[in-house]
This record gives sequence, C-alpha cells and structure tokens, in this order.
Amino acid sequence: MVCVYCCESIQDGPSYRKHMVEEHPTFKVRMAFAHVTEGFLKADITDLSCRICFTAFDSLEDIARHLHDMHQKPIDVNLDLGIQPFRLEGDKLQCAMCSAKAICLRQLSRHTQSHFSKFTCEACGKSYSTITTLKHHITYSHSGGNKMCRKCKTTFDTLEARREHVYTSKKCWTNMCNLCNERFLNWKTKQEHLTQVHGLTKKTYVCPECPLIFDDRKKYRTHFRLSHTEDIFVCTCCGLKFDTKKNLDEHRVIHTKEKLFPCPVCSKAFPRKKNLVQHLWIHSELKRFSCTLCNKHFNQRVTWKSHMKSYHPEIEDYQDMMNKNVKILLSVDKSDV
Repeated sequence: MVCVYCCESIQDGPSYRKHMVEEHPTFKVRMAFAHVTEGFLKADITDLSCRICFTAFDSLEDIARHLHDMHQKPIDVNLDLGIQPFRLEGDKLQCAMCSAKAICLRQLSRHTQSHFSKFTCEACGKSYSTITTLKHHITYSHSGGNKMCRKCKTTFDTLEARREHVYTSKKCWTNMCNLCNERFLNWKTKQEHLTQVHGLTKKTYVCPECPLIFDDRKKYRTHFRLSHTEDIFVCTCCGLKFDTKKNLDEHRVIHTKEKLFPCPVCSKAFPRKKNLVQHLWIHSELKRFSCTLCNKHFNQRVTWKSHMKSYHPEIEDYQDMMNKNVKILLSVDKSDV
C-alpha cells in the first residue's frame, strides 16, 4: 500500500493506520487527489472515525454526510465520493461492500472495482469503473488493437506475427527481476530465475483460511476460490465445482455427450474446441515438432514426446528443442491448418 500524502510504501493494514495517525495528523485533501488523474482513491475504513469529534462510522457515505451536516465541511453528498472502501483486518482480506473473500490485496482491489463499474462495453457487455479503461478495452479487444504489442506499441498484420514478436523480443517481456533487471517471458520463469540464480527460497503459499500450503501459485488460487469463496461455477448434473465458466463448459460434455466441433476435413467430431484444434494438425502438411537428433518431424507434441522417450531416453531436458518448436508454432498462420 502507498500513502497518498508522502508516497511511502507500507506492508499491512495496522502499520498503515499507525502511519496515518503518527505522520499525518493534519493534511491537505488536494494532495491525495493529486495522485489520481482519473478513477478512485482507496481508503482503509477499518477504524473509521471523525477527526473532529471522534465519532465512529461504518461507511464513507455516513462519515461524509456527518462532516457536511455537523461540521459544515464543503462536501457535496449528492455526488460520488470517488473513494473505494477497504477493510484491512489481520491476514484475511474481505470486500468492505459484500464480504467476498480475496487471496491477495491486488485481487481484492480488482473485486472492489466491480462495485464501481458504471461504463459498459456495448460489444461484449464487460463493465469498467472509468471511461478511460473502457476505451482501452475497446481499443485492444474490438478495434484491432489485439494485434499491437502493449509494450512497444508496434502493430502487426496478424495475431501470429504479434505472438512471434512478443516471444522473440526480450525488451517487450513484462516480467523483470528486481535484482538484476533480467527480463522473462512469463512469471513462472522469473521465479525459477530468482531461486536458481539469486538463491532465493522458493515461495510457498499458505492458505489464510485452512492449514494447506502450496508451492504452486495457480493451484493455490484455484483451491482458495473453490474452497473458500462463493465465486464458483457448479455443475448441475454432478455438483462438481469449477473456478471458471470455461472449465465448467468443458466438463459438461461428459454428461451431454455432445460433439459440437466437427472436423472440416474428415468425418470426426469433438466435444471440445481444443480437441478439434489439436486434431486439425493431423491434416496439416506442416510438421511443428522436430527431433534434432535424428531429424524426424511430427505433427503433434504427444507423438514427438513419445518418440523422445522411446528413442532418446538418455535426454532428460527437452527445453532447447521445445524452444525451437515453439518458435515454429508461433510463426504458423492458423489459416494454414
């Protein structure tokens, strides 16, 4: 968390409140809002009270009306305050507006934004809290902006060309080591670099709601969402829980037996789109995966891995070969498949 008056970084709620009391007994409101060009300030309302008469309040709206009515402060109570409320008590994070649980402060902040989303995209129905974020969404999702590199703003003719650019242009990789400034293509690779090169202990994730500990961030987040929140998707046939609607839809075909994705080349049909996409490579003349040891080529990754295990079991690390194969894959125009 960052103090809006002095920009000092603070780790937790109690320390933040202590900082505000000790370092900023007086302040200028304009200084706080000077840091926000558009959007909302975020305020910890765990111990919310009037600094003039020390009356305690539960909400920002109540204390704003109190300041206006009792202390004649120039607050227009008919307008939005422009402040998002947070309750930061202990290790557990809950939304101050609906009590939904969050796994980290960033996730809580994103959830809180949903209560202030008043600008809706007419194309897809997604909502945003400011007109700027809505315009940003439209640019990248509905105006061809998805072919633009978000880092260097270079525009490409196809999505495949943009993907290849992002993969090969290290300066556009968004994950950076804060110890040596090395850049990485994804978060997982950066974490491996921190442990292997800088000797940092591999991070573990302790669930704040139960005793379970995870060494994988994705598994940790999935567990938290499925076990400790109501933000889940439940199969009406068997009761299984899923963390995303996509996963639920992919599961449902087990019950419906539907195969809605037919192959345009042969008579086969598939229950999931990803199965069809994988199958289409069988009909492609392009061999995406190659074995540099015996110069054999394969349409599918599974057959390539099977070949490596059967004919080259002495090789344990396939990473260099996989990097070359990924470059081939990124350069492929999907219309050729």
